[in-house]
Amino acid sequence: MDDATLAALSTAASAAFDVGFAAMVGALATRALLNDAASDWALRCRRRCRRLLLRACVLALAASLAWMAVQAVSLTELPWGEALLAVGGIVRDTPFGRAWAVVVLALALAIALVVAHQRRATPLASLAVLAAIVAAAHASAGHAGANGLGALTLVMAVHVLATASWAGPVFAAALCMPRGDVPTVDGPDHARRLSMLATASLAAVALTGGASAWHESGGTLAPMLTSTRTDWGVALDVKLALVAVAIALGGFNRFVVMPSLPSGWRRFERVLRIEAVVLLAALVAAAVLANGEPPVV
Repeated sequence: MDDATLAALSTAASAAFDVGFAAMVGALATRALLNDAASDWALRCRRRCRRLLLRACVLALAASLAWMAVQAVSLTELPWGEALLAVGGIVRDTPFGRAWAVVVLALALAIALVVAHQRRATPLASLAVLAAIVAAAHASAGHAGANGLGALTLVMAVHVLATASWAGPVFAAALCMPRGDVPTVDGPDHARRLSMLATASLAAVALTGGASAWHESGGTLAPMLTSTRTDWGVALDVKLALVAVAIALGGFNRFVVMPSLPSGWRRFERVLRIEAVVLLAALVAAAVLANGEPPVV
């Protein structure tokens, strides 16, 4: 299989993982934000979040397994069947392989916990710890962990978790909020909490993303600013444009629509769903960047 096909498959698997992990974090965050709400609207939203949580964990796990399969073929240059037999050696002999194994084990345990608590209260604290482990291990398996554990790995782990904490709750709200209802109390309360979480997460994304970019570029952003004619530079421009649109949509909801709640609930939902689509596209663009080659200093 040629390198271009393997790169495309790796990017697709990375994008699917990022979306699944974000939805996992979003489902957990939404259940936590609605934990003290007692309305029928909130109850139905929490039930839908439980289903989303399981599906998101399964998607992230499947994507992670697919990603390692692609890496095995790329590293060994063997046919798929023979390359898969080499995964054990990759896990044993490489740091990124061991980090990947931690991701897989944490996601498998998360799925087991969700399935085991189908008729009981979701263990939010335990699942949140597993999500943090997944974020840290995922960061270690990427470029940040190439030179071993360190400050950059920690920064990227926070970046992964913050990105999921921004996009994920928007996904969960767009997918899990019951349509047709106009909640008078729990809806506006959830909108305010969601906005506060998104603002805090976005600040963390900006700080950690800027620190990582500065480190990766050797202390100067000049190569990135002059790379617009490369495929990587185009992907960066697309991602930044999508992020800007998502921020604008979130700001519109917060400062224009939210003061009119609950009467403006329909408009809030429409804007939120558009924001979810934009953030989904931004995660795909981020996967393209992560699997591409940044400009050389």
